[in-house]
Amino acid sequence: MEYNVNGHTLRYHSDGEVARGSNTILLDSAVDLTRNTPWAGKGFGIENLFNQDDYVSFKKRTFELLLSCWRRAGLTLSENFKLENYHHLANDRGTHLKAVEETKLLQIDQFPIAIKTLEQRISAICQTPLIARNPFDEQRIFHFRVVRPLSTDNNPLHRDVWLEDYDDCINLYIPVAGSNENSSLILMEGSHRWAESRVEKTISGALINGAKYNVPAVTKIFGDYKAVRPSPSENQVLVFSPYLIHGGSVNLNRDETRISIEMRLWKK
Repeated sequence: MEYNVNGHTLRYHSDGEVARGSNTILLDSAVDLTRNTPWAGKGFGIENLFNQDDYVSFKKRTFELLLSCWRRAGLTLSENFKLENYHHLANDRGTHLKAVEETKLLQIDQFPIAIKTLEQRISAICQTPLIARNPFDEQRIFHFRVVRPLSTDNNPLHRDVWLEDYDDCINLYIPVAGSNENSSLILMEGSHRWAESRVEKTISGALINGAKYNVPAVTKIFGDYKAVRPSPSENQVLVFSPYLIHGGSVNLNRDETRISIEMRLWKK
């Protein structure tokens, strides 16, 4: 798969059998939580997040939580460690994967601010009451996504809803460190309204450079597309549809790890 964003050509090759989808638009039979937003046509928007006092607390607790997770993974960190320098410590795949195990599937009671504060804010943005609980399995979790510079830490282009437990939700990308126009999440604008026939994808999960992914990978896009790399600032959130094609977000920073909080909310 080859695609262009912000003047850069990016590519990956996924092994395995592929197929083109049907003419079905998945969102036609789903809950569209972008529907009441001014950016419903694009499938994503950047919004302000917390009031200033809440954000100061959120930022401090996020830093403390990350250091705690990484220390459990065996990394030695000073109290003034710069998060974007993570790759200097986790400079091999084994160390990185061990650290990733500590920063994913975190329980919602560990979230750096009272979860109701976040739920209320995203509910206001979507004009729908939302909760951070997956009705498929009742999980209440969030993840830190940690992508080292010029690495293969990122996942391929995909729709979240190609996995059975991410229907009918809204996705959040909250920048933590090293997130900018060279490293933030890549989205195919308007693709939440594409028919499945617009893309060819792997039939099951993806195998890329020896790394296995549960989600199928896009291997070809038919027709024109617009790949964008929105770059939310501090105390902003990128809100986007799980039906939107996204991912493939290689960190093109030369010496900064990109870290974000990623999570989902569903209608109450």
